[in-house]
Amino acid sequence: MRKNSVLLLLFLLSFPVTKLRADIAAIHASALPQEMTVLAALDDAKQLEPYSRAWSHDWGYPIPKDEVAARLSKDLGFLTLAAKNHPDNAELRLLTGLVARYAYNVDVDGSHETAMKALEEAEKLSPGDFRASWFRATLECQTMEIGAGAKKFLAIESTHAWDSLPTAFWRDYSNCTTIDNLPAHTLRAVDYLEKLHAGAPSDFARVIELAHNRFDAFDPKKNYDPKEVWAGENTGDDTSLTSTLCGVRLRVHGNWEIDDLRFDNGSCIANFSTGLYQGMARKLSPSVLLLVRQPKENESIEDFSKQFLKKGTFEPFIPKHCPASNCIAMKGVQPGMYNKDGDGHGRIVVFEREAPEFPGLIFESPLELPKSDNKESVKYYRPNQIQQRISGKLYYLVLLDTAASIEEPAMKDFDFFLVNLTVE
Repeated sequence: MRKNSVLLLLFLLSFPVTKLRADIAAIHASALPQEMTVLAALDDAKQLEPYSRAWSHDWGYPIPKDEVAARLSKDLGFLTLAAKNHPDNAELRLLTGLVARYAYNVDVDGSHETAMKALEEAEKLSPGDFRASWFRATLECQTMEIGAGAKKFLAIESTHAWDSLPTAFWRDYSNCTTIDNLPAHTLRAVDYLEKLHAGAPSDFARVIELAHNRFDAFDPKKNYDPKEVWAGENTGDDTSLTSTLCGVRLRVHGNWEIDDLRFDNGSCIANFSTGLYQGMARKLSPSVLLLVRQPKENESIEDFSKQFLKKGTFEPFIPKHCPASNCIAMKGVQPGMYNKDGDGHGRIVVFEREAPEFPGLIFESPLELPKSDNKESVKYYRPNQIQQRISGKLYYLVLLDTAASIEEPAMKDFDFFLVNLTVE
C-alpha cells in the first residue's frame, strides 16, 4: 500500500497533474560525477519523467509500467552505489532523490525512504540550495504529508524572488497548494506561470477552476450566519477571529467578552468588552468595536468617519498603529457620560483598503489531513468552503468607548487591538 493512501480528498478525485513539468531539468549535469552509469541514469530519468512524475491509477502510457519501474529501479541502484564513492557530491544526492521519487510513483519498494534520505543528505551538503527542499516538498505533497510539503514551498518562496524560481517549481507549488486547499496561493502561482510563459492557458484551466470553486462569492442579498462570516482559533491565551468576507483578522485577549459578532446590513461587526477595571465609583468595562462595510454611493472616507463624530467634541490624535497607508484618527470627549466615573473618552480610527489582487492569500495557511484510524479503510475529507472577500474598496472603523477614570488600561487594550489587526 502506498504511503498514506488511506486518505482521499473528495475535491481532488478529478485533480490533474499539470502538464509539461520538468523537475529533472533542475539537475546540473556538469556538477555530477562524470561517470557513465550516473549520466545514463540522468538521461533515463529525462526519458521516463513524463510517465513517472506522478502516480497514475489508470496507466495509459506507451511504455508498460513494469518496464518503467524496472528501469528506474536499476538507475536507482547505480546512483546509490555512486553516492558511496562520492560522499560529498550534493548534486548526485539531488538526482538520486528525484529518481527515487519517480520510482516511488511506479511502486518500486523502498523508493520513498531512499528519496527522503538522499534529499536530506543533499540539504546537509548544500544548505543554501533550495532544490532539495523543493523536491522533498513535492514528494510530501504526493504522499499526503501535505502540511509539511506546503510549509516547505511557502518557506522557499519567502526567501526567493518569484521570477528567480523555475517554472517547474511553480507547477509543483500549484499542485501542492491545490491539494492543501490554499486556493489564493494556487491562483497566484498560476499567475506567475502565465507571466513566465510556461504553457498554454489550457494547461492551467482545471487548476484555476478548482481554486475558484473553493470560494463562495459574496451575495449582498444573503442573510449570513455569524459562523459563515467569522472563524475563531485559540492562539495561546488569546483568540484570533478571521473574516475572509471582510478581509480582516483580529486578535483579542481570552478574558474579553464577545458582545456582538455578526454580518448585518452589509457590515461585518465585532464588538468586545475588555475589562473589568476599577473606576472612581465602580468597575467598568471598555468597549472595542470593529465595523467593516462597502462605501455607499458617492461616500468618501471622510463622510464615513463623520457618522461617528456627532456626540461630543473631537480632535486628531496619533494612533499606536494604522493598518493602512493613512488613517483618520480622532479622540473625543463626551462630558458627564459616566457620571462619577468621568467623561466619556472615546477614540476612533478609520481607514480604507482596496481589494488585493489575490483575496484571502494572507489568511491561508497549510493544513494537515486527518489521520485514518483504520489502516485498511479510506477516510474521506472535504475542506470547508471559503467566503470570498467583498469586492472593491472597504471602509474600516475601530472604535473605543471608555470612561475617563479607566482610560489608561482601556487605551492599552485599544492599542493591542490595533497592533494585532490584520487587513488585506
